[in-house]
Amino acid sequence: MHAGRMGAAAAADSRKEQQSGCNHPPPAKGYVLLQHWVRTHTWLLLLVAAAVSATACSSKGEAVSVWQLLSHRATWAIIIVNIVNHWGYFIYLNWMPSYFSKALGFDLRSSSFLSLVPWLVMAVGSSAAGFLADNLIAAGNSVTFVRKAVQSVSMLVPAVALLFLSNPGITPAAAVTAMTMALGVTSLGQAGFVANMSDIAPKQAGQMFGLCNTFGCLSGIAGVLSVGYIVEITGSFAPVFQITAAMYVVAVVCWNLLCTGERVF
Repeated sequence: MHAGRMGAAAAADSRKEQQSGCNHPPPAKGYVLLQHWVRTHTWLLLLVAAAVSATACSSKGEAVSVWQLLSHRATWAIIIVNIVNHWGYFIYLNWMPSYFSKALGFDLRSSSFLSLVPWLVMAVGSSAAGFLADNLIAAGNSVTFVRKAVQSVSMLVPAVALLFLSNPGITPAAAVTAMTMALGVTSLGQAGFVANMSDIAPKQAGQMFGLCNTFGCLSGIAGVLSVGYIVEITGSFAPVFQITAAMYVVAVVCWNLLCTGERVF
């Protein structure tokens, strides 16, 4: 996902360079190439079919309703963190260019490299999160401890970075650094609340993800809309960053009180 955004940023810069006097292939040609690629890579289809079959076999057993999932505090630990995570993530995704342009007078679109850096770090962080968590567990730490520790770091560090961003005197270079830190460390949550869904409900992980992600996506939508109103009323992005930082801290407290790495369902 994050690597896709990196590719999009690089492609956007390449497209700007090719716009004058360059012939682009018609959409039909791309469709033909896609069909050929699918036919010559049938092993991918076989892998997908095998994964679906394995999932269907492993999910056999006693059904767990949504209400049963919602009845346990471990589920609410994930939901709360998901809500706050998506709130911050969608704000980064949708408002970062506007913040740099309006608050700092710096157009990120003029430099695809600077647009790329935060997402590059986030892609690397997402991959590194799994290795970090596995090594901590292999070293003898409990799954509960690792999930709590990794998720706490993935939200407390971005909270500090957002407080730096709320400083009206921050320079564009410092802002890019703070934003990169916020996005990069946030990605460690892949080994926190995301992995925890499989910890507590291994046979209902898909159901758990859909449930928790619903709350998260609704929060993300609300966050994007709220930023517009807050900036319009206050004329500043500082309250947005401060509110989000406070939400991160509250989420960390709830996470450490409610989370468990043991199987529940």
